[in-house]
Amino acid sequence: MTVIRAENLHKYFGPIRALQGVTVEIPEGLTLILGPNGGGKSTFMKVALGLYKPTKGRVELLGKDPWRHPEARKNVGVAFDPGRFPKMTTGREWLEFIARGRGAGTDDIEDIARLFGIHDALDRRIDGYSSGMLKRLSLAQAFIGKPELIFLDEPLANLDFESVAEIVKIVDRWKESGKSFVIISHIWEPFEKLADYGVVISGGKVYLAGPFEDISGEVEKFFRPPSLTGG
Repeated sequence: MTVIRAENLHKYFGPIRALQGVTVEIPEGLTLILGPNGGGKSTFMKVALGLYKPTKGRVELLGKDPWRHPEARKNVGVAFDPGRFPKMTTGREWLEFIARGRGAGTDDIEDIARLFGIHDALDRRIDGYSSGMLKRLSLAQAFIGKPELIFLDEPLANLDFESVAEIVKIVDRWKESGKSFVIISHIWEPFEKLADYGVVISGGKVYLAGPFEDISGEVEKFFRPPSLTGG
């Protein structure tokens, strides 16, 4: 099954060409989208979600054009980086808002909050959360309602080493239960053993795409260039 299909996808912001002819098919499973800052990764995610309208080309999310059919997003969870929340609300109020959009109940909110270690902070206002707690809240919102496909933008940012291992284990368990993930991350090594597919985007173009096992060597060359040694 293909969860995202893009054909000759372009997205321009005035003179800035954020995406330039992206063509890729992302299968179910766990896909890593890698590339430098400003390379087009997050723009691709937002176009795939139907949050940005393509300048030209086409994209399908779970078989539907997400711009014309926003209902395609109902079974999709998203964690943005940085997360943006209404500061005057509590964590519980925010997750209840997300849950209503996905048809999830109170029990799901409680379970996901415990899973991400924010249950004790649910009734505090979000403007009092630390950066680590904001990251956990953003991740939690993506899992509410047990969506079929989950996008995680820089899921390991602002987390300590112990928390990184914790989040990777959560993703692993949910993947094993049949959920698909699209993960955009500069810190990609912890997900390497879980990845089924990989895409490298730079300068708005796809430089590399394929089963991660097949392209991992090329990925290494992109992100770990050999050290220069003196004579």
